[in-house]
Amino acid sequence: MKIECVKLNLKNALMVAGRFVGKNLSLPVLRYVLLLAGEKTLKLRATNLDLGIEIEIPARVEKEGVVAIPAETLANFLSNLPNEKNVVVEQVGEHLAISGNTYSTLVKGFGYEDFPTLPLVTKGITIEIDAKTLLSAFHATHYAVATSDIKPEFASVYCYTEERSLVFVATDSSRLAEKRIPLKKEPEPFSVLIPGKNIIEIARALEGIDEVVKICTTKNQISFHTEHMHITSRLVDGVFPDYQQIIPKKFTTETTVLRQDLIDRLKLTTVFSGKLQQVRLKEYPHEKLFEIESRNDDIGETTHQIDAVMTGDDVEFLLNQRFLMDVLSYLPTDSVSLHAAGAGRPLVIKGVGDQTFTYLVMPMKG
Repeated sequence: MKIECVKLNLKNALMVAGRFVGKNLSLPVLRYVLLLAGEKTLKLRATNLDLGIEIEIPARVEKEGVVAIPAETLANFLSNLPNEKNVVVEQVGEHLAISGNTYSTLVKGFGYEDFPTLPLVTKGITIEIDAKTLLSAFHATHYAVATSDIKPEFASVYCYTEERSLVFVATDSSRLAEKRIPLKKEPEPFSVLIPGKNIIEIARALEGIDEVVKICTTKNQISFHTEHMHITSRLVDGVFPDYQQIIPKKFTTETTVLRQDLIDRLKLTTVFSGKLQQVRLKEYPHEKLFEIESRNDDIGETTHQIDAVMTGDDVEFLLNQRFLMDVLSYLPTDSVSLHAAGAGRPLVIKGVGDQTFTYLVMPMKG
């Protein structure tokens, strides 16, 4: 292999692909990124067997070849290489030589023969969606995924079609986030469970891309295709709970408040919320009182009133402070609405004017 390419393109591709490498001790080649030079492109592949990526960058190829190299080592070297627009990369056995007018460097590689084939789903059910819209769905739901794999369906983002919408849902059983993406036409029906940890890496890889993403899914795998990037994830074999039945259909109390005001007051409660991160939310429309209280028997307590517009019955909740901060940090709207169906029932949070997103948080036992 001998190629010449833009240094920045290669560095950026290595940094993205490097997050997909594996740590499989029985298959050490997974710790490397595969470089494949052919025709007028350089392809970079990486996989941890659960998630894989292929990135194409333009290159002037003098000699085709394949080599496996440590992505982080080469990316760090290129990042610190000054005054170089292009780099010349040449394969030397299993290693890679990078040279310029004033330097020469050798990065040790690894035998690529055991590098697994990256499965790319190109057939099956297909949906095309704008990358920024897809990212908004990932960002809207991934934080509600369970951190434990004991119940794999709770450690996943549930994606399904409903009429002319693509719906993303995540829950850890204490809260739930749902994002609906309107589609131009009714898609083929499908439902899949994508591992939550994979969603995070897919979102990072798609960050900054301004084009259409083609999603292809089969029973066991799902792929995300752009013009120069292809990502494949395994799917979880499981059944997502029928979450619609726990979302209240009617509400007895509704409150509208500025999102930043609520964030600022919640930050002040952090010191007093204790290990359980408990805050008490009081909505008293009859007294025109919207209040947040946090109390710790060993440290002290704090209480904050916030300007809000309220209607309905008086109600109060004991809630997890972090669960509230997570959704408020995501919501892009200036104001949020809180919908209550009575004490002991879930609290529903929405962005004012945004009918595509619903967040539900279960009250804690006091």
